[in-house]
Amino acid sequence: MFQINTNFIPPSPKTYIVGGTVRDIILGRPPGDYDIVTLENPESLAGHIQKKLNGRIIELGKPGMKIFRIVAKNQTIDIAPAIGNSIEEDLKKRDFTINAMAISIDGDSVTGNGKLIDIHNGMDDLNNGIIRMVSRENLLADPLRMLRAYRIGAMLKFSIDSDTCLAIKTESTRIRTSAGERIKDELFKLFNSPLSYYYLSMMNDSGLLAGIFPELIPLKECAQNTYHQYNAFEHTMNAYNFLEIILHSQDVPFPDMKKLKPFLPPFQHFAGLKYSILLHDIGKPCVRSVDEKGLIHFYAHEQISADMTRNISRRLRLSNQEQHYSDFIIRHHIKPLSLFTAYSHQRLSQKALNRFFLKCGPMTKDLLIHTAADIYGKGVMQNRDEFIEFIRHILDLYTDSFLPRSSEPPLINGEDLINEFGLRPSPQFAEILRQVEEERISANIRTRCEALDLVKKILNRE
Repeated sequence: MFQINTNFIPPSPKTYIVGGTVRDIILGRPPGDYDIVTLENPESLAGHIQKKLNGRIIELGKPGMKIFRIVAKNQTIDIAPAIGNSIEEDLKKRDFTINAMAISIDGDSVTGNGKLIDIHNGMDDLNNGIIRMVSRENLLADPLRMLRAYRIGAMLKFSIDSDTCLAIKTESTRIRTSAGERIKDELFKLFNSPLSYYYLSMMNDSGLLAGIFPELIPLKECAQNTYHQYNAFEHTMNAYNFLEIILHSQDVPFPDMKKLKPFLPPFQHFAGLKYSILLHDIGKPCVRSVDEKGLIHFYAHEQISADMTRNISRRLRLSNQEQHYSDFIIRHHIKPLSLFTAYSHQRLSQKALNRFFLKCGPMTKDLLIHTAADIYGKGVMQNRDEFIEFIRHILDLYTDSFLPRSSEPPLINGEDLINEFGLRPSPQFAEILRQVEEERISANIRTRCEALDLVKKILNRE
């Protein structure tokens, strides 16, 4: 018997809590969401629960297989008709044994007690930390379940049994038949795990990673130059691993990596940052060239990689904001290296640094952390410690100097350009105001009069 809060569910021998909700209850994880199946009328049950919780009902799915979702406060309850004529028939159609258990909501449920129904020995797999498919047929009925195996594995730190791994390896290309937005949803949940690198590596071994991202395949045959110890794919996976260590691990392997910990981007950016580093070099095979000295080059690979990622992001139905984020990170991931080169030759001016901060804005930390992981992923020690110290230094400048100054009000705005100079709104506006703001943040101008004088000089040059 399991103690659960079912006060909002009317007792019935034909109503059951199922799936991941049962799994979480057994693991002692408080379920924020409830999955319920019923052998009776799901719409009638949904109406009762909706009134009890004072929530709202959303209808999902096709006629005959509709799911009624109740949203109330911090809870979501999904009510679905059972597949078949019994709860056992329904459980036989589920994905993994640990998700194929049910708890009855019978007359005893008013006391908070429920009987466990486990026909696939899901409890044993839960106790042993194993993800096992209910059947190969079920796995292929919805190919997204192959990806879900790794996502749940990462979430629970579970292993995947050998038969399930073999089935995924045999059928990995079927993932392409799943809707892009569903793939993206599972992927980003996986990316949010601090153990995603381990499961992403397993996905690579099974072929599922290439099934989702065929653009990664050419990287495996793409040898790199002397700045890299690994081929392009090995470098990508190493960089991903180091990014995950920087973002999540308390025990980092390198002393200089600890210096980056105070500058991490917010957690809600972690999945997008991992997505970006996974794809940041996919353009390299397209632009790889060898000069007359036998040296390998990848000119403009960041631009090609960003263009290719844009197409992938559309395929996976990322939001406009998510697409912009990954595009910016990938398109500019070489820029910090250019700053470091200038710094190493004592040619990096404060003006150039402020221009970089202005261009990156709130994504400054994200880009610099990405580039740090990229450097670790090269496997070559040359100048690495100096580069990481440089990254830490400019993160200090961004946090302690640039942000306070940039938060101050601008000296002039668009209305000043109209009233003082008779200009009309145009793309020229933004460029003029950008130059004025750059000089203000660099402390080259401090007053409105100095700002207006600067605008005169800019217009005279034009």
